[in-house]
Amino acid sequence: MRINLGDVLKENDGESIIKVIGVDDHEVFYDAWWEHNESWGLNKSRSAIFYRLKKEFCSNHYSFIRNEPLDAKELNKFSPQLPHRTANLIEWSWNQTEYKTLEEYEEQIGVLARKLKLQEHIKADKVMIIPLGANGGHKPKVAIAPENGESFTPIELLWKSHNIQAKYKTNIESSVGIYRLGISNKVPSYYLGGKGDSAGNFEL
Repeated sequence: MRINLGDVLKENDGESIIKVIGVDDHEVFYDAWWEHNESWGLNKSRSAIFYRLKKEFCSNHYSFIRNEPLDAKELNKFSPQLPHRTANLIEWSWNQTEYKTLEEYEEQIGVLARKLKLQEHIKADKVMIIPLGANGGHKPKVAIAPENGESFTPIELLWKSHNIQAKYKTNIESSVGIYRLGISNKVPSYYLGGKGDSAGNFEL
């Protein structure tokens, strides 16, 4: 089954009804229909962790009902055009060294910078970054903005995220990745991780 933004789907072996608010090759972000309120669950939410399913699982366990295009309010809130993940490198790792400039970070990361150029940009004027804690949890979120005021290149986002993460130890010993979490006060939020996301929907 082809899954598109705005598709309303019903669980094959249950009563769950969901609406697709983000989709890529690996996973589906969705909102859930609340029967008791007769509304979508995230309708009034300013902050949320997006529900998500592996795309293959969604295709096999849900059936299409209709397409309900996201309205302007939903598009502005959910920012479905943003990538679900970026800055994924298996050869790099989080550490507690801070880099004062992007140029210094690029020099340190070396040839890996070329791999980052092929990954997706984050076209947003602000995002929230949630760093890792020492035992697999997360630390307080930090708001960051791109230098050009419009969008982050993958290496700029990784550099700024690296400096946020440098304040904390983490049990992830290799690989880095930046993964979409949801929204925080209507600002796109991303959490820092390793070679795979915490939901098990993607791994390098």
